[in-house]
Amino acid sequence: MFAARRSAPSTRQLLRTQRRWGSHAAHAPVNEGFGRSFYVTSGSIAAAFALYHVSKSIEESGSSSWISNLITKWTPSQEAFEQRNAIHTAMMEQVAHDRHLLGSQGPPEAFAHRQPDMMNAGSPYNVSPGSQADLSHVVAHYQRKNQQMEESRVARMKDGKVVSIYE
Repeated sequence: MFAARRSAPSTRQLLRTQRRWGSHAAHAPVNEGFGRSFYVTSGSIAAAFALYHVSKSIEESGSSSWISNLITKWTPSQEAFEQRNAIHTAMMEQVAHDRHLLGSQGPPEAFAHRQPDMMNAGSPYNVSPGSQADLSHVVAHYQRKNQQMEESRVARMKDGKVVSIYE
């Protein structure tokens, strides 16, 4: 009983759909023409064929056709092409020079360390023997540099100038 109730709405909808589309099924045959695009296409092909034969017959007689004259009139001269090519070649040479100039500049090979501990910032594992250099002279250099900065800061404080702690 429940299955019959569930299938009733779908059957009702099926009958409604058949009624709606069933009334339009019987059409009388209609004679359709080729359409505008068929005639435009076939006319263009015929006109191109006729134009080709007319221009070919004029060229065989010894004089150039009006189509050839039109093409020669609107084609730029050889000097214009040579001038464009020379300008283009000069621009490409300048671009190549700039690319080689800027491409050869790598990142800076050295950068200033803020504290000596940055020298040992690498991984302690997989270090081959003998690859570690003696960096005691580098540490001494940065300690001297920090000591000079501290001395100059203390001297400025003695003069009475206000000094920032971030200096």
